[in-house]
Amino acid sequence: MEYGKDLWMKFTLPTQHVIYFGIQAKKGKLDASGVSGATNANIAEIHNQANMMLGHEIFDPDVGRRVLVDHAFIVAGGEITKAAKNWLGNKLDATKRSQIMFMDRDDILNLFVITNLPLPSEAVSQPLPTDEDDPPF
Repeated sequence: MEYGKDLWMKFTLPTQHVIYFGIQAKKGKLDASGVSGATNANIAEIHNQANMMLGHEIFDPDVGRRVLVDHAFIVAGGEITKAAKNWLGNKLDATKRSQIMFMDRDDILNLFVITNLPLPSEAVSQPLPTDEDDPPF
C-alpha cells in the first residue's frame, strides 16, 4: 500500500505553505537496460512507481486531510545512469518531469562534504594494518 513511496516527508516554507516529498529508494544501480539484474533496477519499474507516487494521495495526520506529493526523489545507493534519467524524462509528461529529482551515491556522499559532516564508518575503506618496521612500499 505504499503506491510508489518508500518514504514521504514534508517541508514548511517560511510563508507557512507546505511542500510534500515522496522518496523511492533503491539499493543498487538504476539503468535503462531491458532486464533487471540482481543488483540493478530497471528504470521502467521506477517509471511505474514514480507515476503512482505523483498520482496517489497521502494522509497528513498533522492537518487531518489527504494531500498530493509535490515532488518525487528517486534515490539510489549506486549510480543512476544518464540513459536512465533521459529515458524517464522522455516518458513523463512535462508537468511530472519537473517534479522528479534524482540522487545517486555520489550526490549523497557530496552532501557530507558540503555540510562538513563526517562520513559513516561503513562508507570509508579502512587502511590495511601495516607493520611499522616495514617500508611503506
